[in-house]
Amino acid sequence: MSGIDGGRVARWRRSEFLRHILTLLSGTAAAQLLMLALTPVLSRLYSPEAYGLFSLYASLVATVTVVAALRYDMAIMLPKHDADAKVLKRGVTRLIVVVSIVATLVCGIASPLIAEAMGKPELAPWLWLVGLSIFTLAEISALTYWLNRRSDYKAIGINRVLQSGGTALAQLALALGKFGGVGGLIGGTLVGQGAALLTLRHKGRDVRSGLDESKESIGSLFSRYRKMPLLNGPNALVDALRTNGINLIIGIVYSGSMLGQFYMAWKLLEVPLGLINGALAQVFFQRLAVMERGSMFAFAKSSVFRSAILGVVPFALIYLLSPWAFPVVLGEQWTDAGLIARALVPWLFMSLITSPISTIFVVTETQHLMLAHALVYTAVPLSLLYFLKGDIVTNLTIVSLAMAAILVVFTAMALWVGHRFDHQPEPKQPAVGG
Repeated sequence: MSGIDGGRVARWRRSEFLRHILTLLSGTAAAQLLMLALTPVLSRLYSPEAYGLFSLYASLVATVTVVAALRYDMAIMLPKHDADAKVLKRGVTRLIVVVSIVATLVCGIASPLIAEAMGKPELAPWLWLVGLSIFTLAEISALTYWLNRRSDYKAIGINRVLQSGGTALAQLALALGKFGGVGGLIGGTLVGQGAALLTLRHKGRDVRSGLDESKESIGSLFSRYRKMPLLNGPNALVDALRTNGINLIIGIVYSGSMLGQFYMAWKLLEVPLGLINGALAQVFFQRLAVMERGSMFAFAKSSVFRSAILGVVPFALIYLLSPWAFPVVLGEQWTDAGLIARALVPWLFMSLITSPISTIFVVTETQHLMLAHALVYTAVPLSLLYFLKGDIVTNLTIVSLAMAAILVVFTAMALWVGHRFDHQPEPKQPAVGG
């Protein structure tokens, strides 16, 4: 290939990469803007206590959802042939169904004990829905990986609008229909997730055909990608325990109402975070999965720079305006949420930078480094929140600064992994014919 042709290919790849990001960004932006538009209404129809209960329910669902497919859903991106990926997707769905059924029975039968352990006995009747929530979320994730593999970013963007908008509209309708409280929040969420799942199943219907073209079985593919449950599974579980452990500690040590304030602050701060990362992470994973040695470090470094530039203005505005904006926009009962939002800015700004490059550990098969980081990243906030005394805003400020520092170390570690990958020789292929 001549130098001119090589330059054209490079420019085409850059333009295609940018187009994919913009496609996902537009869908994510529409979803987030719709959610933002309805949040001031929902915040006046649902109390902080209701949001606190919903946060505990969502935490339980999220903890199981991240391991419902044993992280084999991420492996859908990796097979060379689409037929093999389709077989893998079928196996993933079967795992999700089994886990969802078990979760329904366990959480339903033991609902009084689980709710009592959380300190919220009024949550018990709703725990029968945990399995259904797990199934919808886990299957949405699996189908999203398939569409990502197929570079169908338009369908992924539309799904995000449906899920976010459908959830908010359903929660609004239930509250106006006098079915509010935690039941309205849970029911509305299930409606939004159900609409998104049905749409994704239609958009990704090709994943259910042509499986006979693969020479692989579900078992052989699970064996080939066994590092997913062995290494990524613990990582995902530790991350879930961190996020949901924070919710549980705030709900028990402080109050359910304060947990609702924290939930609202975190939810709204995810708007700029999700707007940028939701597009970057999907496209970056697809690019990293097929990247040749020699260019990963430069790609990861440019990712860090781009994310920092994209996030600095939104998060600066959040830091300056949130204590004033939250009670004005959401209502006077959400004053603490504005103060908590300011406290969380350093942590979430660094999360914005690190999220797209975190998949570098999966692609380079160095998940053990991510697991070591995850253990520290989980132990620090849980310990600080449990042992620190006094005002929750002050305590969360300390936690946020500590987590930001840990993520700086994580960024350096990811860049080092990319640099090492670039300078390692390609693994030798087995000789043909023995």
